[in-house]
Amino acid sequence: MIEALRSEHKVARLHIARDIKHSAITQQLIELAEANETEVKYHSRRELSYISKNSRQDQGVAIDLVAPKLNLLDDLPSNTKNLIVLDGITNPLNLGIIIRSVAASPLDGLVLPRKGNATIGPLVYKASAGFLLRANIYQCETTVSGLNYLQGRQFKLYGLSSHSTTKLNETVLKAPSVFILGNESKGLSSEAEAMCNQLVSIPMANGIESINVSAAATLVAFHCLY
Repeated sequence: MIEALRSEHKVARLHIARDIKHSAITQQLIELAEANETEVKYHSRRELSYISKNSRQDQGVAIDLVAPKLNLLDDLPSNTKNLIVLDGITNPLNLGIIIRSVAASPLDGLVLPRKGNATIGPLVYKASAGFLLRANIYQCETTVSGLNYLQGRQFKLYGLSSHSTTKLNETVLKAPSVFILGNESKGLSSEAEAMCNQLVSIPMANGIESINVSAAATLVAFHCLY
C-alpha cells in the first residue's frame, strides 16, 4: 500500500480499522494519504472486512484504487486490433498473471466478462504485481454478449483449444482479431466455441496435453509480435 500511495496511480480512499495498533507503518500510510489529499476513513473490523474482501490478510487497512484503464467494452477504441477474451477464468491468481502479461504485451487489451470469471479485487491486484492498473481492461456482462459485440465490429474470433489440429504458430491472423481463453479445467464453453471463426492450439511436447491458462495467455499475448 505504501508503494501505491507513492506511485502515480490515484488512490481514492484509505480505509483503517479503528482498533488497529498504530505502528510506524500505519502512521506512514496516514501521512502519505494526507499528503496526497486522499480521504482517510475509519471502520469497525467487520466493516473493513466487507471492503477488503480478505479479512485474514488485510491487517486492518485497505485502499480504493482508481483504475483509469478499466472501461466498458462499448468504449473500445476504433483502432483496436488484437484482444484476449476470457471465458470462465475463475482463479484470481490466474487472472492476475494474465492481466500482467496483457499489460506487458503489444495487445490492445483484455475483455473480462463479469459473469463466469473471477472479479477484480485485492487477490487479482496482488497477483498482477500491481500492473492491473496499467492494462487496458474492457468489461461486459457475459462472454457471449462480448463476442457478439466484437463480431459486430468485424473481429475474427480465434478460440484456444487443445483439441484443434491447427497450430497457433502456423496461423495467419486476420486483423482485427480476438483470442478466447477458456476455463482452467474445462476449456472453452460450448457457446463461445460455437462462435469462433477458428480453433487453434499451442504445440505441446513430451506427451503434455496442455499448460496453465496463464502461461497460454502469455504466449498468445506476444504471438502478434511475430
